[in-house]
Amino acid sequence: MIKIAVISNVKEIQGDGLDKMVNAINKQLSLHFAPVWAVESQAVVFQDVKTAKSLGYYPVTIQYEIDEPNLGGYHAVGDDGIPYGLVKYSSRTSYVLSHEIMEIVHNPFLKKFRKTTGYKENEDDPLFVEEVADATDGKGYLIDGFEVSNFITPDWFNKTHQEGIKYDYLGLLSRPRELYEGGYISWMNVRGEYWQAILTKGKLLYRKLTGQTVASQTKDNPMVYVLGFLGLCTLYLVYRIIKKSKPI
Repeated sequence: MIKIAVISNVKEIQGDGLDKMVNAINKQLSLHFAPVWAVESQAVVFQDVKTAKSLGYYPVTIQYEIDEPNLGGYHAVGDDGIPYGLVKYSSRTSYVLSHEIMEIVHNPFLKKFRKTTGYKENEDDPLFVEEVADATDGKGYLIDGFEVSNFITPDWFNKTHQEGIKYDYLGLLSRPRELYEGGYISWMNVRGEYWQAILTKGKLLYRKLTGQTVASQTKDNPMVYVLGFLGLCTLYLVYRIIKKSKPI
């Protein structure tokens, strides 16, 4: 079982209110998420991150500000090797908390990728990062008065459409790899480049991911290290060629 610790550092979400929010998310995890993704999990309220980690829980912390100011929340793997999440306090805190918890539960170490058909014309089948709530980002539903996040099903990664298949929990998507308005998905192409598709006003926009954006989503992808090693080898060969051709 995946164990999630929820810690709130904001005064507006404490005590009974926090307990009720976490209880609603636990209902989602057990009644909705587990039957679809076949993973057992539970979220528990903790007072501090250190205690949570010592007991084998993955901490998700609600804060007034997070170190990615343009995001409502994110999850990653810390330098200590423990998955964690951060959620920025807002009017949709329960929604973002649900989003991040489900993604940690499904892909805690960011090692899960799925090969499927690409978005771009003539693009070879890429490796999609298995982030279960990104494609439907923006759409939630209520459990006990708390908004929780919609999420995709495993069939979302199918190569072809089949009638009678649900591609997300709420049944809003009609075909594989479809994005809800405002939703997005990330992948690595055959050249080792990371890209992201975002649906905005009905149109797919593409952007190349670099730096911390890639690191937070693909930290443990072994292909990253292979590409890095090949790059070092190339630099070394160039150095040897230059040194050999340099006049004495």
